[in-house]
Amino acid sequence: MKESARELINYTFQAVLVSYLLLLLLEEIKRGFVSKYLNLNYALVLVVVLGVLTVILPYQKPKEQFDPFKKENKTFDYLFTISLGIIGALIIFYKTKELKWLSYVISIVAGILIILLSILVLEENEQN
Repeated sequence: MKESARELINYTFQAVLVSYLLLLLLEEIKRGFVSKYLNLNYALVLVVVLGVLTVILPYQKPKEQFDPFKKENKTFDYLFTISLGIIGALIIFYKTKELKWLSYVISIVAGILIILLSILVLEENEQN
């Protein structure tokens, strides 16, 4: 019973965190789009409370058994990482376009950093 509660808290925290980040991104792109209907401060309080509970009551996933027929799709992971890097660069460019030519430099460097750091995390996960 305890493990089920811990698992529920863990997955609820993940879902609420991702939802909060998406809503915050929408609010940053278009002011008033989210805040007209929802106060993001209340959502942040919920994220913090669930985050603290997740740290206090950690959930350990059971180790998966080895499946020799399970094939990992690494190509999809790399394409997804590259697309997220491009999307991140576009969002950064949109928010910094008042800086003229400097916004191009900032967004390109940020997009490259997003891609390289994500690939680094993917490679480390493969090694473990």
